[in-house]
This record gives sequence, C-alpha cells and structure tokens, in this order.
Amino acid sequence: MPTYAETRNGMGSMRKAWLVAMAAVLFFVCTGMAEAAVQQQKAIQVLLNGEPVSFAVQPTAIDGRTFVEFRSLFAALGYQVSYDNALKKINAVSSDRTIEMAVGADIALVDGKSVPIDNQLRIVNNRTLVGVRFIATLSGKDVKWDAAANTVVIVDNEPTAVFAVVDKLAAAEVKQSLRDTVALFTGDSPIRSSIEESLAEQWDRVQTKTTILNRKIVSYSAQEAVLETVEKNEKTGGEGFSPDYQATFDYTLRADTNGDWRIYSFSVSNYLFTNIPELLNQPADIPKEEEKALRDLLDKQMKAALDEDIDAYMNTMYFDDEATKKLAREQVQKTFQAIDNNTAIGKFVVVDYYGSNKATFIFEATTEVKAAGQTVKARIYMMNAAEKRDGQWLLDPHALAMASEPLE
Repeated sequence: MPTYAETRNGMGSMRKAWLVAMAAVLFFVCTGMAEAAVQQQKAIQVLLNGEPVSFAVQPTAIDGRTFVEFRSLFAALGYQVSYDNALKKINAVSSDRTIEMAVGADIALVDGKSVPIDNQLRIVNNRTLVGVRFIATLSGKDVKWDAAANTVVIVDNEPTAVFAVVDKLAAAEVKQSLRDTVALFTGDSPIRSSIEESLAEQWDRVQTKTTILNRKIVSYSAQEAVLETVEKNEKTGGEGFSPDYQATFDYTLRADTNGDWRIYSFSVSNYLFTNIPELLNQPADIPKEEEKALRDLLDKQMKAALDEDIDAYMNTMYFDDEATKKLAREQVQKTFQAIDNNTAIGKFVVVDYYGSNKATFIFEATTEVKAAGQTVKARIYMMNAAEKRDGQWLLDPHALAMASEPLE
C-alpha cells in the first residue's frame, strides 16, 4: 500500500495544509461549511459503471433517499418495462430477473418472491419515481453515495481481478520488494518514478504494514476501473519516522495489453493520523543546536506570516524550480490578503533526523484566524519536513495539517 513517504511527497491528493501553516485551521473548520453550501447547489447525478444516466425529470432527495424517474433507471439496468397507469403498477423484465411493484403496496415481487417495498415507489408531481438504491440493489448492483459529488454510484458486481492488485501491493509492502511494487504500476503512470524513489528511501529506514478495512469498486469498464479502499497503515519497525494513519484511497486502474490490471494513479481522502499523542512523545536523537535552529526557523516563518512579510516568509522555504516558487509566492500572497491570523506555537518535537541534513518535526499550536468577517479559533497539529541547504535549514513548502479541533 502507499506509505507515508509516498503521500507525504504528494503522490495523491492527501489532505495538505496551505503553504501558510496558519491557514490550516480554516481548511479544517471552514471547508465543511463551504462544501455543504456548494453541495446544495449541485444537482443529484446517477452513474452506472462510470456513465451518467439521463432521466426525464431531475433525480430528487426524499427523506434522505434518492428517487428517480422509473423508466430511465430500469432501461439503463437492462430491463424491458411496462406500466399500468390505472393500477400504478410496474412490470420490469431482464435476462436475469423480473420485478413487479405497485404504488401503495407493501411488497414487491422479485422473481415471484416477496420483498418489502418500504415506500420505495411514489407519485411526485404526477410522475412515478422509484428509490434508485432499492432498484439497483434488487438488480444485483453495488450502490454507494458520493456526498462530495452529490452522486449515486452504481457498479456491476465487483471483479476479483481488480481487488487482486491491492492484495499484491500489500504483499509487496510486507516483503519490501521495490521491483514487485513498481511492476504493479502502468508504464505511463505519472507517479511511477516518484513511487519508486519514495519507497527506496522509505524502506531503507522504516517497515510498515497495511490492513485493508474496506474496499469496493466505484466504476468499472473493460479498460479502466476505480477501486476505493479504506486502509490502516502502521509502522512495524525501523529507526525512521512513519506515523500511523487511516485513509480512503481511490485507485485508478487500467488494463494492459494482456488484460492485467495495473495502477495508473491514486488519490487520498479522509486522512486521519491515529497516533499523534505518541508521536509528540517520541523525539528523535538530534543535536540541541540543530533542534533550536529548526524551532527558530519555524518561529521566523510564523512571524513573517503575522507581519504579512511575503519576502521573509518565502525565505524560510526551499524550492527546486522557479516555476514552483512563483506559484507558491502567488498562493501565499493571496492567503495574506484573505485572512488575518494570530498563531501561538506550543509543543514542538523533531520526530526524525537523518543524514544530518534532513528532519521532520511536529508542532501543536493555537490559532485565531479572521476571514470574511468570521473569526475561527482552533488547536492544530502540524507536521513539516526540513532540509539543510548550503548549511541553512529550510522548510518544505507543503506542511501537513494532521488534526484540528475548534476552540471556544
């Protein structure tokens, strides 16, 4: 499975703080409200094996369930359907099953067997609507609700060959086989080389184990599939740093010329560090003067953020190319213009120090951010890496927001 090093280096869309660490509190506390507002504006969609289903009327939410116009849904699922307008009764027949159901009835008949209907057939504005999850499930499909996209996702029964890819990935992690891991990625994968580089460094110092807590197919076709997993990753050995975490991964898989599935890319969401208290009590063996230099650097960055001194802020970070530096500067400047903050750093712990020129630290802070007429207070836990370049410590521009809790 993807290790901390892979997500830390940006292989997926792992939850990251903004370039300005003080903005992390807004990310955690305010993002939910913003997403909720956007979601209210989104129309409900239905995807069947990755393809949108068109309906005569817009899908609608009733009592927390999604209802759709019945003819289009049954047709998309492969049924021949007839409707008795006088009896308000549907008769749907496919190569696999027959479904009979009527408005107001307590049961539906599926291949002649009674199934509780649970008010899943309704008349709304003179239209006959059915519960999309109810009908799709009766039809042997897997159904999930994608809240972020306001979308009902329906897929065929899950092919075991797709699941085999993540099983092989887990086995390669246990063996720490770089060759076996890289072989599971497509030749044109945009992250293949980065995965190889990250793992070579990670496995030299750390051993980890991934447990799959849940997995399902989000979409599937003969050429491409999206597999969603919930994974728990734990450090099992080594002197290096790797926090325990649980996260949701979305793997985009593609079939090669032999029909074998390979990973093209992946993204990460719902990222949760599960051992923050322990990490804060596991300091690395680092010379006092180096630890002080890192803390002084962080204080310098926080002061620059408070003063909105863009040049001083940028001088605390390293960049490998001018294009990235320019983009970062623009993002920081926009953040300065959008918010005011006051951040007080509490506990600061260097959790990894190696090669005398690389380090990782975690800090706890309380922060007050003012933006758009609102004031948000929170306790945040941040993680960042640093490198010594030309004898001077500089911060990775991508700090990770580990956790946040609102304060009164």
